Amino acid sequence: MSLALKGLVFLYKITIRPIQFSGRILFKITLPLYDIYLIYKRFFIKFYSPIQKKHSLIHPFARRYIIHILIVIMSLMVTTSNLNALEVKKDDTGYTNILASLVQQDEDYETIYEEGPISDTGAVSHYLENPAVGMQPNTDNDDANELEPDIITNNGALVKPIVSPYESELKKKGEAMEYIVQNGDTISSIAQSFSISQNTILWENNLTAYSIIRPGQKITILPVSGIRHKVLSGDTLGKIAKKYSSDEESVIEFNKLASANDIRVGELLVIPGGKKPQVTQTYSLRKLTPPQNIPAESPNLGGSGKLLWPSACKRISQYYNFRHHAVDIACESGSEIKAADDGTVIKAQGGYNGGYGIMVVIDHGGGKQTLYGHLSKFFVNVGDSVKSGDAVGAEGSTGRSTGPHVHFEIRINGVRVNPLSYIK
Repeated sequence: MSLALKGLVFLYKITIRPIQFSGRILFKITLPLYDIYLIYKRFFIKFYSPIQKKHSLIHPFARRYIIHILIVIMSLMVTTSNLNALEVKKDDTGYTNILASLVQQDEDYETIYEEGPISDTGAVSHYLENPAVGMQPNTDNDDANELEPDIITNNGALVKPIVSPYESELKKKGEAMEYIVQNGDTISSIAQSFSISQNTILWENNLTAYSIIRPGQKITILPVSGIRHKVLSGDTLGKIAKKYSSDEESVIEFNKLASANDIRVGELLVIPGGKKPQVTQTYSLRKLTPPQNIPAESPNLGGSGKLLWPSACKRISQYYNFRHHAVDIACESGSEIKAADDGTVIKAQGGYNGGYGIMVVIDHGGGKQTLYGHLSKFFVNVGDSVKSGDAVGAEGSTGRSTGPHVHFEIRINGVRVNPLSYIK
């Protein structure tokens, strides 16, 4: 008895303090918070209408007070954003957006302004502007040929094209030069820089109006608008000039030739004002004729020599042509497919089979075979002898097919021929 009493006393000692602590929390924290909750609850019960019991989820959004509060909040947000927007200066808008921060590489740059008239060429509406018109140098005074036209860089500044003394010397000598494409260059701007036509650059570098040039790419620049020709065996100056719609005197004068005979095989001649000859495309109609080893008329196809219609109906969904070397006969799925003549089954298998699907091939002897493709199932096996009209399978839509039909082929010595020419 005393032992049980001691146990109860011990249990009381270890549990009294947690109970006392929990009581303090209950009376000092929990109950006051519950009182606050009751106060707010009574307030909100007065705020809401009795309909709140039926629509407790959507009721708060139906109260006009909530709508008013949301309108006030949104108005404050819009006003704040507008005030922040007014702090951005008009001149800074091009440099404070996200795109400008991505494109801008560094802040150490200098805008170059150059005085002088700017030619009014109009707005550029095409990548190559007007490919048929070349830019000609200004001939108002003697020094104009040494002045290069202004171009606009990708930073928007007007600068002179950078031409080295070596390039200037080559231009004076009438020799071709290499140019390295810079950032912002186009065929139009390069042609304008060197006072040549855009077609000259395209022809010399095997480019088209849709070609794209990239920074670092090397292109060949001719000293004058025109085209360059490599002399071949049998060429004469008269033939060359006529080919490019030019004249012999201009070619002789520009290339500093002694005479019309002063040309060598392999020499590169610049044809001033020359144009690339247009190649006229010719077309010919291909005459479809049967193979030479197969007569146009129906030969004796082994067996009985007469081919029967292999399907239960005569609805042709696709005829024989230069891309489709068979006849497609479309009947109901599951219709019997019959052997066109006597013969031996050499192939009867399922699977894709290169698009034929489930197929049967019958050998009629003498190099003549018939093929039945896209079947749903076959009734014969390899090695079986069949008679004309025997059922060899059922129509289906296996393999590369868009609907139930039989793909009927006739092969003579491995060549596929038009079945309609051989069916009696």
